[in-house]
Amino acid sequence: MAATPALNFVVFYVSDLKASLAYFTDILGFIHVPEQDAPTFHYLTGGENGIDFGIAQASAETPAPGAVELYIKTADLKRMHATVTGKGVEATAIEYRPFGSIFTVHTPDGYPLTMMEPPAQA
Repeated sequence: MAATPALNFVVFYVSDLKASLAYFTDILGFIHVPEQDAPTFHYLTGGENGIDFGIAQASAETPAPGAVELYIKTADLKRMHATVTGKGVEATAIEYRPFGSIFTVHTPDGYPLTMMEPPAQA
């Protein structure tokens, strides 16, 4: 039996990256992790017991401001992909990224869920 997938990461799409970073850090107290940043993305953590998350600048190539992406961690991405597509669910192809392998499905209400398998530890 496969392990149950777990909510692992959240991305909030924002209209103003600088203002949102200030809000999450200065007002709410989340911790910015700049070594995980990209030009249009900031990585944040709430500490040891929280789920890390990111804020991304919304653009014509991304979801609109206010959109949220949920990343679900699984230990066997290929098996998860085969399982959901075998049940008739449309899924994107598996993509290999530096932070792990991913594919996306949508809930019946249209929410995107990105399934992710982190890279193997060396």
